[in-house]
Amino acid sequence: MNTRTVACAALLALTATLTACSGGSDAKADPAACKSAMRKQLQTAIDSGATATPGTRPSQCDGVDTKTIQKYSGELMADHVSDALNSALPSATDTAIADVSPECRAWIKDELLSTGGGIDATEGYKHCGSLPEDELNQAIEDVTQDLINATP
Repeated sequence: MNTRTVACAALLALTATLTACSGGSDAKADPAACKSAMRKQLQTAIDSGATATPGTRPSQCDGVDTKTIQKYSGELMADHVSDALNSALPSATDTAIADVSPECRAWIKDELLSTGGGIDATEGYKHCGSLPEDELNQAIEDVTQDLINATP
């Protein structure tokens, strides 16, 4: 589900929570239970996606003031939007050095051993293809570490 759909579904669920009137009961407020119920309601709305329907103020929020409900809504939205954005962005480990061929790694090793540490990166295109410079540099660092850590 894309981030916009998640955000819309979440806003739909939380809007009803914010605008609903409190039950007016004399029940003792339980802010932790209220936030937990709101989190569950938000997740249900996200799971429903575009078919989500407006929620109602959870009964666990009876007695919890509107300002606190608004604070919880903001926190829950921020958490879910942040999670959605972070899952959509590639992480540093996604630029996998596993894409570096064994031939390329062997060439790097030979270059490091034969030249005393210097590598002509332009020569690397013959052996490593058109790896982006940062991936080639990371592969060189990895092979260098392998050589340093090798047992004689």
